[in-house]
Amino acid sequence: MRKGLFTLLSLVCAGLIWAAPAPANAADKIVIRFAHSNTPSDMDPYHALVTKMNDKLVKKLGADRIEIQEFPAGQIGSEERSFQDVQQGILQMTVLAVNNASIFAPSLGAFDLPYIFKSVKEFDDCVDQNWDLINKRMEAESGTIAIAWHSQGFRFITNSKQPVAKLADLAPVKIRTPNNPIMIGVYRAWGTDPVPMAMDETFNALQQKVVDGQDNPLVSIATNRFYEVQKYLIETHHIYDPVPLVASKSWWDGLDDEDRAILTECVQEALVYERGLVDEIDSGIKQRFIDENLITVVELTDEERAAFREAVQPVYDKYADKIGADLIEKAVEIQK
Repeated sequence: MRKGLFTLLSLVCAGLIWAAPAPANAADKIVIRFAHSNTPSDMDPYHALVTKMNDKLVKKLGADRIEIQEFPAGQIGSEERSFQDVQQGILQMTVLAVNNASIFAPSLGAFDLPYIFKSVKEFDDCVDQNWDLINKRMEAESGTIAIAWHSQGFRFITNSKQPVAKLADLAPVKIRTPNNPIMIGVYRAWGTDPVPMAMDETFNALQQKVVDGQDNPLVSIATNRFYEVQKYLIETHHIYDPVPLVASKSWWDGLDDEDRAILTECVQEALVYERGLVDEIDSGIKQRFIDENLITVVELTDEERAAFREAVQPVYDKYADKIGADLIEKAVEIQK
């Protein structure tokens, strides 16, 4: 009984310490608890972003004024949990796939729609031209804002069942998706069987044949070593995978103007490095897959890619009101 009581008290105390806000000591030190889902490595863009941000902020403000505490590899839970912890003030920042952020900020679902962007520039132009609109809606929906956007590139489908050279070939392939209604709807529109599943469960599910395939950008396919349990990579380029750096609006507004300006500057500088890293990794991954015979790359014709695109128009129509038809129209207009 005494042992049980001691354990309970220990857990309660630990919870109180964890839930406590970042300390404001005599020097008003800014402590940023920053969580993400990736395992730190030289190839990981999330870890690179945190590291570069911290280096630049410490150089500008000094280690006695600012500190980023990194919680990688889902240490405190899933990406969805991290977003909720930002909302509650337990974390100050998180970076996560937009398909997980849009669960809490539905307007971001515009970026989950397949083929809404054909290039990085189209996405950048859309965000730059609609920055205030995007953050105004995020704040209203979730109490958060995106203080920056980075990317992991375009998403590709992989599977272990069969090569997919046309849309009909995808039908018998059971695909893991995030627990995101738009992405689930996309795969249903493509005539296959989507299985919602957390990212950290995906490798084992692929290995044990619970699912046949998944989709992710090349850098994620490489860093998660999905090629070890997949045979085919289909060059669908179906979703550009933007990644918001999310902060609580109330925490962000609570910073003084000078600190907020320095944070913004350092984040943007870190993003230049991070995007360069992604581009460098991305450009070599496909050739490595081919040269080392790690996975068979299947290229789609323009006609087949158009078939994938046309099949998802009902998904656009279904979610237009929830996302905001005006934001979808602004994104589509940029393609013209």
